[in-house]
Amino acid sequence: MRDFGQAEHPTYKLQGNDKIIMQWREFFQSRINQWQFHSLFRVFKKIGKGNFASVYLAERIEDGVQMAIKAFSKQAAYAEENGKQAIVNELTIMRKLNHPHLMRMYEIYETSNSLYVGLELLQGGSLYDLIKEKAILSTKQIQQILVGILQGLCQMHQKEIMHRDLKLENILFKQSKKMDSVVIADFGLATHVNEHVYLYCRCGTPGYVAPEVINMKDMKGHYSSVCDIYSLGLVFYLLLTGKPPFPGKSYATVVKQNREANVDFSIKQLQNAPISAIDLLKKMLEKDPQKRITSNQCLLHPFLQEMNQIMLEDNQNDFIEEGEENDLCSRMNALNEESVKFDALRKNQLINSPQSSPGVLATKQLKQQKNIDSQNSLQMNSPLFTGKTDSVDSIPNIGLPQAKQQNTFQASPQIKPSRFKQQIKTIYIFRNIPQQMQQQDNPLLKYTNKKE
Repeated sequence: MRDFGQAEHPTYKLQGNDKIIMQWREFFQSRINQWQFHSLFRVFKKIGKGNFASVYLAERIEDGVQMAIKAFSKQAAYAEENGKQAIVNELTIMRKLNHPHLMRMYEIYETSNSLYVGLELLQGGSLYDLIKEKAILSTKQIQQILVGILQGLCQMHQKEIMHRDLKLENILFKQSKKMDSVVIADFGLATHVNEHVYLYCRCGTPGYVAPEVINMKDMKGHYSSVCDIYSLGLVFYLLLTGKPPFPGKSYATVVKQNREANVDFSIKQLQNAPISAIDLLKKMLEKDPQKRITSNQCLLHPFLQEMNQIMLEDNQNDFIEEGEENDLCSRMNALNEESVKFDALRKNQLINSPQSSPGVLATKQLKQQKNIDSQNSLQMNSPLFTGKTDSVDSIPNIGLPQAKQQNTFQASPQIKPSRFKQQIKTIYIFRNIPQQMQQQDNPLLKYTNKKE
């Protein structure tokens, strides 16, 4: 690998056989911001639109890989409250994760004014879709969903990362009606457990929040990754009973019920559930986080242990952790350490820079709740980057979602594109792209011309 650039803005050209080049490319693609998006992708059609972001079905020309490309304006992204810190946080989180049950971010392309994020194209819909259609899930299907999510959470928790926004809409499927293809999406509220001060301390979606999070009074306080287990427990309850654990009809009522965390285990829908399922459910919904079961312990529980072993064997056959090639491991690890140091430096700079006052990024629903005590308020994901095709001002989900989404290709709503840092060391990977491909009719060019 040769350096062709100046020290301040290094440019590298990779050399070697095809296998080595592809190994390096796979290593770099989710770690750097690339350029020449319009020369490298064939864009087919728009599959989603919000106020500030559009989602396109696109294909990478060199290998035919299809992705959901989210194109949006950096100006709109950075205008969001705490936008710069959120950018660094989400990008850092997503670049550390690599698991078959965590949504994959393939690569990032950047121009002076626009961002293009290549995300895994998930065509199996969401858990929300299944519940909305009143699908009756078997015990085996529920086990597959829980095990897949817990396996993904295990990697996150091992890396001291917590999701903090597990809910029906953020649980997606790679394939329709294939429960073991479940994937966790949307890392906009994810954070490191040991962060000195959480960017958003009390956050999540009412009806899915752990009591230690929703009742947090000290905004400099901390909690552990078992908050995700409580949220998943609430989802588990809904899958078993078909009813939300906090069934209030208003925002204020649901927040109150969520804070009290009194879950009704005596309802008739649970009377015929397997004893082991009820036992696991109660351990996941333990109010005291010190006594709550962990993600690893959940997978070893009698209700899930056998399914966990089956799905682990399947994943080992289908998925290879990055960095397994010994000949490149040391060089890749060295570059990865540099990237981690750079992220830490950027994060420290932003933390020490003047910040606007914290507050809830309100939707219309939240704006109408100004009279609610501030202790009840939660930081919720801004709809700006969700890429969903319904209104960006739709009411936050407090039980079962209500808004019907458009569904092209039955593609599930993708997660928010990572909100990118402004300054990042760029490594250009040189390719020979046929001229006719560079001049293809690309519907995204119209979008770009408006922005740049």
